[in-house]
Parts: sequence; C-alpha cells; structure tokens
Amino acid sequence: MRSGSSKPLPDLWKETYDLVAQVPRGRVTTYGAVAKALGDVVASRFVGLAMSRNDDIVRVPCRRVVQTDGYVGGYTGGGPQKKIRLLKLEGIHIKDMKVLDLDHVIFDHFVTSYPLRALRRQQRSLKKCLSLQRQGDIETVAGIDIAYEADRAYAALVSFDYRSGRELDRNVIVGRAKFPYVPTYLAFRELPLISNLVGTLDKNAVLMYDGNGILHPEGFGIASQAGVEFGISTIGVAKKLLCGNVSMAGSRSAQPVMINGVASGYALSKGRTGKPVYVSPGHAMSPELALEVCQRFLTYRIPEPTRIAHIVAETARAEATQK
Repeated sequence: MRSGSSKPLPDLWKETYDLVAQVPRGRVTTYGAVAKALGDVVASRFVGLAMSRNDDIVRVPCRRVVQTDGYVGGYTGGGPQKKIRLLKLEGIHIKDMKVLDLDHVIFDHFVTSYPLRALRRQQRSLKKCLSLQRQGDIETVAGIDIAYEADRAYAALVSFDYRSGRELDRNVIVGRAKFPYVPTYLAFRELPLISNLVGTLDKNAVLMYDGNGILHPEGFGIASQAGVEFGISTIGVAKKLLCGNVSMAGSRSAQPVMINGVASGYALSKGRTGKPVYVSPGHAMSPELALEVCQRFLTYRIPEPTRIAHIVAETARAEATQK
C-alpha cells in the first residue's frame, strides 16, 4: 500500500477458536458473547461460520456455543440432537431445544485482546487523513471488483480513458482472502487483495469501488479507506443506502443524499424510474465531482468501470471453478 498502516492483521479465525477454548465444562456461551469478546457484536455471524468449520472439537468445544436466546442452534459434528446430548452430559439442562436458566450457566468472562476494537481504532485514525478535495486533472477512471469462491478471491481492475470513455486495460489477480467477511470491516478483507492492482494506477487516476465512500455509518466506507491507504482518489458506488436521506431536490436521476443537512452523496439512476445506485466520494474527491464522473460512465444502472470489473471478476471465477 502507498500509505496508511502496515500493521499485520489479526488471525480472526484463531482468535475465535482461542476464545471458545476458554469455555469450561458445564457452561455455555453465545455467538454474540464471543463476537463481543472479539470486539464487535457484528461478528456474530462470522463466529457461527467459524464454529461450523471447527476441526478440533476437543480443544475448541463448539458444542458449548448457543444462540443468544438460549436455543442450541446447529452443530456440524452431528446435528442439534447430538449437541443436546453432549451438553446434557456436561450438566446443562435443556428443554424444547433451549438451554434452561441460561443466565446461570452463561460464560462471558473471556481473556481477550479485542482485536476488532483495534481495527476500528485503525479505521478512525485513517479517517483523520480523509480529504474531499481533488487535485489535478482526471486522466483515467478504473473500476475494481472481487468475486469469491469460498476464500479464493478473483480481483479485477478495468481502466478507462476519462475523456473518451474508451476502455484501456483489464487485469485480474487471484489470491486467498486471509481475513473473513465481517460487516463494516470489509476493507481489511479486500484491500490486501487489490494492493498490487491499484499499484499500477498513476496519480491522475480515479478508482471507482463497488462499495460506500462517506455514505457510511462511520463516514468512512471501504472506498474511503482504500483511497486513504492507497493515496488515490476514490469514488464509492453502492447498491444499498446505509445512512442518510434522499432529498427530492435535484434532478430525477440524481438526488442528493443528506447527512446532517449536508449533501454527502447522490442517488443516481438511469432514466426517470430506474433503481438508483448511491454515489459518494471516497477520498480526494468532492460529492459533486464523484457524481459527474459516474454520470459520464452511466450506460446501464451501474457505471461502466465497476460494471465491467464485476463481469471480468465473475468470469475469472467461473472459468477457474470449471477446470
């Protein structure tokens, strides 16, 4: 990466298994409690995925992880009924698939370093470097997207000439995503995968990312983090609105998205009744210029750089899985 932090990412899989290994016999914990011990309850779904992939049930007693409401949930090692049998052998009382007196048997006193909290602090530190000012002319616009087959990643970057709209180049790299998908931490999964691709762009390029810029609950989505870390102008193009309110002001095809009374992005649609995408500056880009760039490449619903990058990434994934 051209700038930003070079701190190594935590091994969230190992961290999760180490936490569950702390749950003693005769006690249970919950997916949410483990996620909180990782540093953020939004990781609850990932904890469930990690338990389903656990291959060391002696050291990591995944049978002792239940749902927040007390229901036992699934168990890859033999299904819910086997999970119930094993828990009952440890003295856990269960009725109708639900742990009784959960408050008395819950374990949540984990010894932990809260790795996700550290990553959130890192994001907020990077946010201090965020700029909404573009310096210099735009020569190229590049779209980027990643297709996944489990943890196998196929990242595509497609570049276009800004003035003519002509496609210039396509590049694909294949790698393994070492960090899992956790909502609002997507940048830590994807940015290491695309670093070499982005490194081929010059300082006059703009990177269009399939994700949010400042239209984000933290005001710093993946497009913003990519811009700051790579030191490049970026635009976020998202299919869902995570925050803000769409104003009726403006044209029918480009309506401002307001956050705290400020137009932070735009709902951009093709035609009068088209389903919009949500455009916002990532870094080194104003909301108005981000809109202008996207409008220049709007042939279909998704601006061409990210639309074509998505097609190229999916094609690479499909071709690899057919071999």
